[in-house]
Amino acid sequence: MIEHALDDNNDIILKNGSFITVKDGSQVVQHIRTRLLFYLGEWFMDKRAGTPWFQQVFIKPVNLTIIENVIKSRITDTPELKMITEFSMSLTDPNSRKLEITFSAETESGVINKEEIFING
Repeated sequence: MIEHALDDNNDIILKNGSFITVKDGSQVVQHIRTRLLFYLGEWFMDKRAGTPWFQQVFIKPVNLTIIENVIKSRITDTPELKMITEFSMSLTDPNSRKLEITFSAETESGVINKEEIFING
């Protein structure tokens, strides 16, 4: 599958007036990042789609097991992803609540090694 490339702000990248595309492993990583940054209830056409950040993650008391399960579920449910082979998450700055997710995975088009995704970054 081939998709339009997105920058760090999730804006479509243009070069000389043409769309830049991503495919294979880069496309899967971009799809995972987009899925994680898509909030549950955000899309008016399907309020059931998205990551339950407000419903299960941004609540007190913090439950790291639930947070990890939510994130892993969103990653593993991504089309073309076979399995996660490594996973870690850490709060890189407790004051800004920046969450760093690092994972490796097997996809239908190859291996993703130590990919980092930042939430609230």
